[in-house]
Amino acid sequence: MASSSMTGVCADELQCIVCLELYEEPITLPCGHSFCKVCIEQHWESREEATVCDCPNCRKVFPIKPECQKNVALAKLVEQMKLVPGVNVEKIKLVPGVNAEKTKLVPGVNVEKMKLVPGVNVEKMKLVPGVNVEERRCTEHGKPILLYCKDDESLMCVMCLVGQHTNHKVVPVELVHDEFKGVLNAKCPELSKSKQHLESQLHQLKRQVEQTQHSGKGTVDRMEEKRLALYQYVDKSVDLMKSGVIKRQNEKIFLLQKQMDKVKEQLNSLHETISTLKAALQDLETISFLQGYKDVIKRLESVSHFKSLKMAQPTVLDFSKEEKNLGSLIELHENFLKNIRKPVELQMSELDQSSLRRLYGRTPSVDPNSAHPLIKISRDLRTATRTETDNRYPEHPDRFDRCVQVLSSDCFSSGRHYWEVDVRSSSSWGIGICLNSMGRKGEGKECRLGENPESWCLQKYQNKYYTWHNCQGTLLSVPGDPERFGFLLDCEEGEFTCFGDSRVLHVFRGNFLVPVKPAIGVYGDGDSVRFCSF
Repeated sequence: MASSSMTGVCADELQCIVCLELYEEPITLPCGHSFCKVCIEQHWESREEATVCDCPNCRKVFPIKPECQKNVALAKLVEQMKLVPGVNVEKIKLVPGVNAEKTKLVPGVNVEKMKLVPGVNVEKMKLVPGVNVEERRCTEHGKPILLYCKDDESLMCVMCLVGQHTNHKVVPVELVHDEFKGVLNAKCPELSKSKQHLESQLHQLKRQVEQTQHSGKGTVDRMEEKRLALYQYVDKSVDLMKSGVIKRQNEKIFLLQKQMDKVKEQLNSLHETISTLKAALQDLETISFLQGYKDVIKRLESVSHFKSLKMAQPTVLDFSKEEKNLGSLIELHENFLKNIRKPVELQMSELDQSSLRRLYGRTPSVDPNSAHPLIKISRDLRTATRTETDNRYPEHPDRFDRCVQVLSSDCFSSGRHYWEVDVRSSSSWGIGICLNSMGRKGEGKECRLGENPESWCLQKYQNKYYTWHNCQGTLLSVPGDPERFGFLLDCEEGEFTCFGDSRVLHVFRGNFLVPVKPAIGVYGDGDSVRFCSF
């Protein structure tokens, strides 16, 4: 069997099954089979019924003699085969017992010398390891795939030349194989360079991870040691200040006690003098009174200075200095904590929403006791749906009675918290946070999200997005129509950040060290808003 490495076509694929030679002026019948023009004419003339024309291959009968035109593409392939060096087109014959249609060209294999070996089905032989020959056939005609249509970018067999591929640019598969392979080879250096660059980046990142883990562990261990030292320092400092306070307190009490003892001694002496004076005044006998008079006068003189004695008012000890020192220690630690937090603040801008979910993700629950009667709460306490009729909720002081809103049962006053809300089933809504003290009764501003100092709100209304706080609204530029919005509450920094499609839409600032709750307003009939689960 002859073949062309240039065309990738086996010679027996270009042979007429009537004359067993390369096609001469090939024509194709309506059934798709091709023959030499002379061969098919002679075949029809040899028929007993001259009016009946059939196909020598599939035996299909054509009641009317078909008008056959030359198959230009097939003729072109025959001409290319004739130009192949070393191919004797006069001697090309089908090898008996070998089904050439099911044989593929394999370098180093002489197909012409292949014969049927007993017990071997050549039609099912796989001359190329791992290649299923049957899968390389045209699904429509069952012929080997030898051609490629550049117009339709599809593989085809010789039979496909008649039909939808007529007048298309058709080339042998080997040519387009080399062409496409060249295109892919041209991309290899660029891909290889990109691969090396990414591998280098990955290697650097792995090294950074290892270094970070190592340095982080060492730092954590050292910090633990310093924390123990800091505890000891603080304990010692406070103990010293407490000891000083107690010592000064005891000294003061001792001095006061001595003064009390002196006053008690003088008071007793005064009591005795008063008793002696009273006894002398009650003595009616003259001689006896005169005999005791001098003694009474002496006692009175000994206590006469009591009248002018002015006791200094005892002052309360002033421990403000110790308290001030302790306050300075606390302030020092507060400043220290602020400086520690600063590097973390710089990294917050680098965190995307997936990182926020992993680090600070929360799944708030809806508080049924706060839900407006037109809001129906799902069983999992995640979804709030606006209904046309009131839901029978019991009276509760936390329930909104005019504003169609609901709060979360979760309450935050410290740390960082991130949650997301699914709004794909809502066209008009308000989402944000509020103080637990925000009004619930009536339809005034004090109860509506964003229209009072106690609430902060991202709102969608008439396909536009706004932020609201204390009746101050800002129109936002939000590309597209996001189905999910994210919210990050940083209590210590006093920031409430709104995200949409991984973009920061707005940052509210306020005092969030007081308890705040996630809040939802559902303003469109039949709309639903849901807290997303992480």
